[in-house]
Order: sequence, then structure tokens, then C-alpha cells
Amino acid sequence: MGLADAMKYLILAPPVITPSEPPSGAFLLTAGLNARGIEAAFLDLSILFFKRVIGSMEEGRGMPSTSKAVDYMKHSAHGYEPHRHRTFSGMLNSAMQRYSERFPGWRITLMDALPPCDQHSPQELNELFSSGGTTPFAGLWEEELLPILDDMRPETVLISLSYLSQLPAAIDLNRFLTLRGITPVVGGSLPRSLKHSGSGMDLLGSIFARLDTGDGSSLEDMQQPFLEELVWPLSLSGWDNYLTCRPVIPFALSSGCYWDGCLFCPDRGAGFRKVSPKTLHRFIESIPPEVLNRKPVLHFLDSAIPPAWLRELPAVLAGSGARWYGFVRPTGVLVSEESIMESLASSGCLMLQMGLESGSRRLLDLFGKNIDPQKAISVVRAAADAGIRTYCYLLFGLPGETTEDRRLTSEMLSSADQSIDYLNLSVFNLPRNCELAERADEFGMEVGEFPAPGHTIRLYSPFTTGESDPRSEARDFIRKELTDIPAVSQALSRTPRWFRTSHLAMMDLPGRKGL
Repeated sequence: MGLADAMKYLILAPPVITPSEPPSGAFLLTAGLNARGIEAAFLDLSILFFKRVIGSMEEGRGMPSTSKAVDYMKHSAHGYEPHRHRTFSGMLNSAMQRYSERFPGWRITLMDALPPCDQHSPQELNELFSSGGTTPFAGLWEEELLPILDDMRPETVLISLSYLSQLPAAIDLNRFLTLRGITPVVGGSLPRSLKHSGSGMDLLGSIFARLDTGDGSSLEDMQQPFLEELVWPLSLSGWDNYLTCRPVIPFALSSGCYWDGCLFCPDRGAGFRKVSPKTLHRFIESIPPEVLNRKPVLHFLDSAIPPAWLRELPAVLAGSGARWYGFVRPTGVLVSEESIMESLASSGCLMLQMGLESGSRRLLDLFGKNIDPQKAISVVRAAADAGIRTYCYLLFGLPGETTEDRRLTSEMLSSADQSIDYLNLSVFNLPRNCELAERADEFGMEVGEFPAPGHTIRLYSPFTTGESDPRSEARDFIRKELTDIPAVSQALSRTPRWFRTSHLAMMDLPGRKGL
């Protein structure tokens, strides 16, 4: 492509993002622009970073075989066997760690990039990259990005920054572009979250000259909501580079949260909008045959798939060959309609992610969850009986959590028996800006501050309740008691440390739907 055919937007996703699917922000932004006839492409520099690193690691002499691990991740036609998956993902992560050893102080994994300075300090990161030393991203920009910039000559370059794990590379990438006379626009969910529910936007602004905290609609004069027009986006990264046996495609069925009731949700009150079924239908029709023929897996990004969509998905997806997974609230339609699980399974549902949170109804009601633990477990059982994998999320360390609350959670998990396939055990973080933080006194909370508050970006605040530290108590409970429950230990043994969500939907488990 020459100057006369200059690309209007080039959207870059910097490392490090787990290399199993395209970065959702860059993917959907490009899909929305392309649907409106605007020339745009995204380049997943993170997946190219992993490809370069893994390909550069010498095998033999006691080193694990990364080529065998890559082959397993890409070509397991019937899905992943949990123990083999753990072995091969461990090999790949070991390769990342060995690569890190070339750069003193750095620690690179399949999920993160920890620098030899405070990763929350944009200024320290900028100084690190300005010092002239060799970094883990040396050569990536010059060899992968520069030829595309020279060929396409985009009018505007955007950096999609979704996770803290991307911040070091994003700052280095910004420096690389600025030195070449390009001032990128930096946006994504991390700056957006810092603006609405965190702190440190001024610190980002001191590094990135052009920040955009919108959803992409501000780039062009869009006549309808951004997510209502999406077509298959132009990718410059190569779908074959992702370490997954089926293409995983991110898609949003709604924006905001239809429930919108959790006291500690930083996005509460942001507004809810459901995407039209026609939008998903048109998007699926735009997927290239070479991708659709591989039976892709749609990853629905919603904080909770709206109940109306649970009824509509079977008809919209009929005949597409696509599979899917996503988050649902274990209430409502999933409890009241007997045949809903069979309908979801027949529509290609591989896995449901569910926030059980706690076995204590008192605690759930206190924080606006409106979840009945017994009904929630009945949803989990129904999903498992229908052959749908279940990924359950538990939350410990909430203010006011008691020994009795934790006992009820233990009983709930024990009663689930073999219905829970995977578990995510989390300890509560208090968002800096949410209703719970505003009402801290009502909940007996004393909100603190992390070190160097004026020099770091933060999404959360430390807190205590009286003389106790609920987070510390929760960690002790998980370590000393919870993991002794057979249903918990078995689920945790199936839940790999690396390649989480998308690979879990494709695990080959007895009694669960095949790919």
C-alpha cells in the first residue's frame, strides 16, 4: 500500500496479553470502524512478541521443547487434556522466564511483564526506557511495526491499552513512535477505568500526549451506538499466530450491566444498552469462510449476558457452526426456565462463567448482589448436566465477612460436588471510586492509601475494618481450609495457571460438550 492508499487508522495492541485470542479493544474498535467504511486495521504486537520470544529459545540440553508445546496448543483437535495442558503451558511460561533473564530485573510471563521498577509509576517506566538500556521489547517495534508504518502510512496511530501488564510496553512503544514524528492516540479500558474509578490520569497524561477515554465513537461522527455496527476487522497479525486450537473471537452483546446493583462495582450507573440480534447475525456472516470453517469460539465479553440474549442466542447462532462462552448471573432465566440449559448447549455453549461470590445470602444481599446461593448452585448443576463447562468465581475478604459466612461458602461448594469444573478464588479489592468506598463508614471500613500516591496510578485502595484485615483473613482461610474440600481441590487441579478463560472453554472433560 502506497501513500495514495494511506490507511486512516492503525490500532496497535502492545504486549503483554495472554496469546490465545485477539485483544478485544483493538479488535472491536477496528470492527466498528470497518463496518462504517472507514479504513482501519489492528496489529496485535503482543502475539508477535510471544512468537518472537518462543521462537528464539534454544531447545535441547535440558531445555523444554517449546515447539512441541506450541504444536499442542494449536492442533489439539478434540480440545485440551487438563494435565497435558498444564505441562505444555508450563513449558511455554518457562521459556518466557528464561527470556526474562537476558534483561536484569525483568520478569516476563504468559500473562504479565514486570519491570525492574514500580509498574504503577508511568514516570519511572518512562525513565527506564529513556535510559538507553536494552529492554525485552528490543527489535519488536523496528522489525514488526516499522515496515507496516512505512507501507501503510496511517493518518492516525492508536495504542489500545487495556491492562496494566501492557503499560511498560505501551510507554516504550509511545517513545518509539514519538521519536519518528508520530504522536499516537492512547485509549482503552485502562485509561477509561482510571478516569472513571481510579486515580493517576494526570500521570498518564504526562507521558501520553493524546489520551482518549471514550469507546471509539469519538474518532468519527457515528450515527448509531458504536457496538451496533460491527464486521470482521482487518488484522495484520495473522490468526495462525494465536496459541489456540480454535479461533477465539471477542464480541460484546451489550454495554454496561443489565443488573447494575453491586455496591462495589466501579461501573455502576454507567448505563446499559443491549446490542441488536441483527448485529451479531451480520457479524457472523462477515467472518471469512477459512475462519468459520474452523468452528470458532465466540467469547462474549459482557459482565453478564443479558437474559434476553440467553433466549435469542440459539436462533441467532443456528447453523453458524460457532461455539461460545461468557459470563452469566446464576439467577433469573437460568433458574425459572427449565429447558434453558439444553437450549444453550444446543446453541454451541461450551462454558458458562458464573459469579457465585459467596455462600452467605446475608453477605450477598448486603452488597447488592441479589443472588440466592442455593439457586445459584442449582444453575451450576443444570449447566453441568447439560454438558456445559462451569467456571465459578468466589470472592472472599469482603468487609464484614465472618467465620460463619465462610462456613456457608464451604458448604455451598461441597454441595456442588462434581458440577464445578473450574474455580477462581479471589480476595476482594476495593475500587477507589465506587458506592461502597463512598459509604465506607457505614460498613466500618477505614480506607487507606498505597505508598507514593502522587506518583502511581491506582484502581484500588487498601482498607481495614476495625482491628481486622479481611483480606488477610480470607487468604488464610483459602490456604488452610477451603482447598481441603474435595470439590474445591479437584476443580483447582483442572484450572491451569496459564491460558485461562478461552482455553478452559476448550478443555476435554468427561460429561462435557465436545468441540
